[in-house]
Amino acid sequence: MAIRHNSREATTTALQDSLWELSYDISFEAGKDATVWIALPKETNYATIISEEFPGREDTTRRLTSGARDFVSKTRVPGPVRVTAEFKIRLSPEGNGHRIDDLVNLRPDDKSRYLQQEDGQLRLKLDRELQQITGDSETDEERLQLLFDHCTHDIKGSNQESESDSVANIIDGSRASSLGRARTMVALCRAADFPTRLVTGFELRQQTVIKPHVWLEVFRDNLWIPFDPEYGFARHMPVHFIPARIGGEVIARPSDTSVVDKLESTFSMRRLAPSREVLKSGVPHFSQALDLTNLPVGMHGTLSLLLLLPLGALITALFRNVIGIQTYGTFAPALLAMSFIYADLATGLVVFGVIIAVGLGGRSLVERLHLLMVPRLSIILTLIILCVLFGVSMLNQLGLTPTGKAILLPLVVLTIMIERFYVSAEEDGIGFALQLVVGTIVVSVFCFLLLSWNEVGRLILIYPEIHLLTIAAFIAIGRYTGYRMTELWRFRDLARGEQRPPTPPSAAMSSSVELPSEDAP
Repeated sequence: MAIRHNSREATTTALQDSLWELSYDISFEAGKDATVWIALPKETNYATIISEEFPGREDTTRRLTSGARDFVSKTRVPGPVRVTAEFKIRLSPEGNGHRIDDLVNLRPDDKSRYLQQEDGQLRLKLDRELQQITGDSETDEERLQLLFDHCTHDIKGSNQESESDSVANIIDGSRASSLGRARTMVALCRAADFPTRLVTGFELRQQTVIKPHVWLEVFRDNLWIPFDPEYGFARHMPVHFIPARIGGEVIARPSDTSVVDKLESTFSMRRLAPSREVLKSGVPHFSQALDLTNLPVGMHGTLSLLLLLPLGALITALFRNVIGIQTYGTFAPALLAMSFIYADLATGLVVFGVIIAVGLGGRSLVERLHLLMVPRLSIILTLIILCVLFGVSMLNQLGLTPTGKAILLPLVVLTIMIERFYVSAEEDGIGFALQLVVGTIVVSVFCFLLLSWNEVGRLILIYPEIHLLTIAAFIAIGRYTGYRMTELWRFRDLARGEQRPPTPPSAAMSSSVELPSEDAP
């Protein structure tokens, strides 16, 4: 089972998920004791870093308070320095099962940093712009949406960064690059008293030379909510965007610009192909006959139901051998539950009750003919089938025609059940037969709850070897020799140690032996 699961997961991961390789190439002229902080890609709810390599470097990696990681490159000897790194990233469109963006508590010093206001003339410009944009808006959510719409639609775009790509110039009407839009919205959000930070990351797409992309995050309700005024993404970023630098706009930044010169960064992204073994998994092979999911999809529902029947038999064995509820055979409750699946539980119970009533009425009439058992049962079964079919005809007149599948299987199963009922009634009495009927219905309801559980049927269809555990459970129940639960109830007086007072021998003799009278001859 583990081998099948691992193989299936590997194939699914390779064919549905995507594997990407992100490369860093950073060079600079270092002075004495130069230090450069290089932001590493950060995992998300959809992206997982499965490997990272820093060829020829022995520097350290540090985790920052924001949750991101930085590679710290320290150089003690002046001269040219080159740092390369490679990261393999797995992107899972359905999520990787991790929760990265949990609730966070913003520390006071971080909050003041993310609310840092501009000074002088720029602050006055921001206040005027903020008043024009938000106007008479009443809620914070409304103001935040108006700021995002302004930075997305009202600011003219530019493909190139320039010296005029500053917040002051953009407010005055200059064009803005992606970075300029993000800077402007950060400044406006902070002026509106929203803690805001820049985020620099990468878009997972095939490109020899890729530029980092900048967006922003606003702190609301203990969550960092992303906004991208360049591409128009609000409150959720697409799964193929991964962050790297949190709270900054560059991937590589020197701790002291006076000892670092000519800092250049180049990044590339390419998608890796699945392994050859995975690509060959679709080639027909005899071993694929062991995988039931290769059968036509239309058969999966029926196969799942059939694979659940042993579990229905397990429930029956548990009720009969451990609890002590008697039923008609081992498979009758499971088959009865399966017939309820093709109809529905309420309809099946009603039909079952009607058939019992018709059978009892027919039995009382047929007994007057003094027939043998087999002809008598055949007449009763014929009456039952006629009643069911005329009932279906009446439903058709009412516009409630059931499907053939919902009629034939329940009819066959219920007919067999009725035959067993009347055989038991002939041999052991009507009271014992009704007791078996009630027990069979109770166990059938539990079997129905299991057989209608689609997830379990799907699981067993994928891993049919689970029934080895079912066989082990049958063996354990078969070796059980203790009391049944119903027997504990029957003999509860003995379990409490209560005993009836002994009957005197004379009374026992007088009650069991009738002495002849004196008048007898």
